[in-house]
Amino acid sequence: MRARKRDKAWLDFAAWCVHRNLRPLPAHPWTLAAYARWCETRYRYPMIVGRVQAIARVHLLACATAPDRHPTVTRTLRSLELRSRARTSRAALFPADEMGTAAADTPASEATAEPQLRRRRSAAGLRTSPRLVRRRPKRG
Repeated sequence: MRARKRDKAWLDFAAWCVHRNLRPLPAHPWTLAAYARWCETRYRYPMIVGRVQAIARVHLLACATAPDRHPTVTRTLRSLELRSRARTSRAALFPADEMGTAAADTPASEATAEPQLRRRRSAAGLRTSPRLVRRRPKRG
């Protein structure tokens, strides 16, 4: 991470802390973990790790204990990594190699049968909107 980006990461973290009445230096590990969670919706995982490292560097330069090695922060970063992996790898019903072989093995008549089936269903009069339900009369 370049010096400018490190400085910006630190300034963003300090502003985030001041806005929430938290101490940026020395930062409590919970504060850094909460900041990492806050960054999750704004940045990708590698950028979040870079920001945490920049914050730890400022702590070390100020002769303070770096909060990035604390178990709370490492667990938070690990959960962010797992979530980012889950987001990037699309959940599929079948592995990619099975999909490639299954499409190649299907005869042409089966491949074209599905659109025809859809046309028959829509022609059969299936509803596209929910059916309205009458209210029961009130008993008094």
